[in-house]
Amino acid sequence: MADSEDATGAPRAKRTAEEAEIVEANRAKARQSLRRMASHQASTTAPASIRDARAATKEAPIPQAQALPRDKALGDYIEFDLTRLRNSKGGFLVEDEAEDPVVALENLRKEQEREKQRLRDQMEPGISLDPTTRPVCEVCQSPDVMYEPFLRVFNVRVCRSCERTHPEQYSLLTKTEAKEDYLLTDAELADGELLPHLLKKNPHKSTYSNMMLFLRKQVEAYAFSDVKWGSAEALDREYARRQADKSQKRVRKFEQGLARLRRRTIRDNIWQERRDAEHIHDWESLPGSLQLCRSCGQRVEVEEL
Repeated sequence: MADSEDATGAPRAKRTAEEAEIVEANRAKARQSLRRMASHQASTTAPASIRDARAATKEAPIPQAQALPRDKALGDYIEFDLTRLRNSKGGFLVEDEAEDPVVALENLRKEQEREKQRLRDQMEPGISLDPTTRPVCEVCQSPDVMYEPFLRVFNVRVCRSCERTHPEQYSLLTKTEAKEDYLLTDAELADGELLPHLLKKNPHKSTYSNMMLFLRKQVEAYAFSDVKWGSAEALDREYARRQADKSQKRVRKFEQGLARLRRRTIRDNIWQERRDAEHIHDWESLPGSLQLCRSCGQRVEVEEL
C-alpha cells in the first residue's frame, strides 16, 4: 500500500504504533462525550411554553431559560416537574373529564352572580323619602341611622352622634367581658336569636377564633330580666357570692397543701429516726473463729470455708 501524501504533495511517513493508539483514544473519548450529551438532551424535556427557535413558526420565539446547575452537595435526588403533576384524589379512580367551554362559562357566570350578591349584602340601603317607613334614631329622631353594624346586626336604630354620646348603652362588649361582668354562659352568648353578635377577626392573632362583639344595651337587658338575674342588685349579689366561693376554694386548697406538707415532713422524720437508730456492727476478729463487735459487745462464730 502506497504512503499517503500531505497538502504539499510530498509523501508522508507512516504513523507509529503509539500515535495510532493516541488517535484511537481521542476518538473514543469524543464518541463517549457525544453519547452523554445526546442522552442528557433526551432525558430533559423542555416546558410546553418554550419553543424551538429553529422551527419555522409565525409566532415570536421565546428564549429558553438557563437551567440551574445540579448541586453535588445535595446528593442524589429526583427532580419533579410540578406543572405536570395531577391530583389523583388520594389514590381513588377519577374519571377524566374534558373541560367543556360551556360548563366553564356557566361556572364563571355563577361566580360573578355570587360576587354581586356579596356586594349587594355589604351595601347600605338608601334613605327612604317616605317618613312613615324611614328609620330614624330612637334617641334624637335623626334619619341618619348607622346601618353597619347597629341596624344590620343588632336591629337597633341609632345615629353616630348618639352612639358616641351614650357609650353606656351603645358600646360593644367582647365575649369575655360579657361572661365575667354579667355572668352569662357560653350557650347564651352563642345563641344569635337571644343575643345578636358581630363577628370580627381576632386582633391578637389571625389564627385565633373570631372575636364576638355584643351590644351593651342588649346584654344588660337580658342579664337584668326575670329570665336571668332579675335586677342589677341580684347580679351584684351573685357576683359577690361567686367571689366568696372562689376565695374559700383558694383557702381550702392552701390548707390541703399545707396538711400534705406536714404529713410528708412527719413521715420523713420518722424514717430518718429509724435510719439513725439502725446499728452498724464494727467486728473484730478473735481466735477460735470468733468475731466481737467493738461497740455493742456481741459475739458471733464464723465458719471459714
